[in-house]
Amino acid sequence: MLEKLKKAADRVFNVKIVNGKPIPVSIENSSTDTKEMEKILRQIHGELKSQKRELETIRLSATSDIMQAVSAFHSRQVMSLRESLNVLATTDKSLARFGDGEFRLMQLSDFNLRFQPNSPDLQSALREVFTSDNENLLIGFPQLFRDAHWSGVYQELWPNLKELVISSQSFANAHMTRPQAFSVLGDEAVRLWRKVWEGKKVVFVTGADSRFELIPELFDNLAGHEMVLSKSVDAYSDLTRLTDTLGDTNADMVLIALGPSGTILASKLADLGVRALDIGHLPNSYQNVFKGAQRPESIPVTRKS
Repeated sequence: MLEKLKKAADRVFNVKIVNGKPIPVSIENSSTDTKEMEKILRQIHGELKSQKRELETIRLSATSDIMQAVSAFHSRQVMSLRESLNVLATTDKSLARFGDGEFRLMQLSDFNLRFQPNSPDLQSALREVFTSDNENLLIGFPQLFRDAHWSGVYQELWPNLKELVISSQSFANAHMTRPQAFSVLGDEAVRLWRKVWEGKKVVFVTGADSRFELIPELFDNLAGHEMVLSKSVDAYSDLTRLTDTLGDTNADMVLIALGPSGTILASKLADLGVRALDIGHLPNSYQNVFKGAQRPESIPVTRKS
């Protein structure tokens, strides 16, 4: 197949050699060769689709046992999106969320995020949060997905992660802050989130130059707010200052958008009796679903200067 494509391309393109490499310089007006090229490309496309289906079958078979175990855990111990939001809206519990980034930082010493380098201290802090027995702290566990990305994550991490799971613990659904919550629950998700902080004085914690926005659709019912800025890169190194600053706040709650450091900060503040919610990409998630904006992970970590 590739040889056929090469021969057709050689007929369609005029080629010259530049620095030892063939460079196409013009295209002949040959409808016959163009049709032949299109036919070959359609055949290649068909073969690639067939290979993709075969690879998907192999992936599902290879990850079947792991995904069954994760699914069983999820059914037993992870709340639905609605249940998770109802808990936040009707109690004073704090929230620390885990996603694939936090799990990989926690378990893989050579894994780094572009805005958060890893370290033994960071790994230890994340493990401490994940295994916390603070009854006023909800730990967020990701929504169950079975796609190639998440099956790969669990294939790599679940054997060790399951050893840290406390069998009696209920986890919140970490995707309550992600587009899935607004896609599944619609306006109900907006209503429940707004109920969490309605009439409250709030401190927002985010990185300097962060893309975080206080959009009125979510936050115009606050009694008041202030901003505390941290580092855009390696916010974990700023955690001691943040904990000291916020540990005696007079605000009703602290809302945090600070990546993995936000997970840890929420837990530390909860241990000090301060209600803290790691809300991450919440405004971006709202805008993605209701305004057609980009998904949170497609937006730069910091604003362009």
